[in-house]
Amino acid sequence: MGFLKEYKSSLKAVEVEEIFDLIIFRPLAFIFVKATYSINIKPDQVSVAAMFFGSIAGVLFGFGTLTSVSLGAVLYFLSNVLDCADGQIARLKKNGTKVGRIVDGFIDYIVSIFIFFGIAFGLLKQFSAGEINLWGNSFLQMNPYAYIWILSVLGAISSAFQAFYFDFYRNKFLEVVFGKASGVIDEIIEFEEEKRKFIEDPQYANFMEKILINVYLWYSRLQLNIQKDHEHNNSEDKPDAKEYYNKNRLLLRMWSFMGSTTHITLCVIFGFMNNLEAFLLFCILPLNLLMLSLYFIQRIINKNITAPK
Repeated sequence: MGFLKEYKSSLKAVEVEEIFDLIIFRPLAFIFVKATYSINIKPDQVSVAAMFFGSIAGVLFGFGTLTSVSLGAVLYFLSNVLDCADGQIARLKKNGTKVGRIVDGFIDYIVSIFIFFGIAFGLLKQFSAGEINLWGNSFLQMNPYAYIWILSVLGAISSAFQAFYFDFYRNKFLEVVFGKASGVIDEIIEFEEEKRKFIEDPQYANFMEKILINVYLWYSRLQLNIQKDHEHNNSEDKPDAKEYYNKNRLLLRMWSFMGSTTHITLCVIFGFMNNLEAFLLFCILPLNLLMLSLYFIQRIINKNITAPK
């Protein structure tokens, strides 16, 4: 198998990959995968390494110095490369696990918590030292410390919702068009079965695996409640795959700019510029506006998609 074909086989599908993943992170991740292919590295181990680098990046952001923020940006970049690599290893070596799928997503949230808390503490230190002016607050005229915390919380919530919606529509696209992913309801059924097994047999899963499965079930049910449009997850009423592909391919590409890699890329860029306030403002204003626009367009398209008879 040629290098390019092998690289493509390590992806879910080109249509659902984020732009920055395709052109930057996944090619670098694949080079890492090829360099370490002969070593018995498991996807979960790479996921933990990604969490370590990402968490340290958040800590470095919290110091608020030009050097620490720049180094944090580098580590955050490396963290996402490794985060891409774990899935590629699982697909190429076919050694992924159900719990591993949860671990990958769970680690993303841990890293995000470190990053946004780190940004908040870093901005507080920079403002206290008189190193930044808080451009956004010049319009709001709030207490500067309250402004930083509110901005950080809104930035975190915004990025979480944006990634949430992209993840939902990406999974639906994979399910309907490629049959590569279960619907949300099917995922819940699958992991409810896993939960039933460890309830009947306490030795079936360890303590951490039980926690992860329970958290994932909660997250999946929340996804259904928030979206309110999961009718097509019903296997008896799925839309026509070709029509769904034609009407959603371009829209999904736009949704991909809501994904976590876009946030990471922007954070890295603004980190090197030592202006993480601008990163938070970007998440809250233009990206939320884009998300709302895409959401209403998506609802119109969903109503016009017919199910096969």
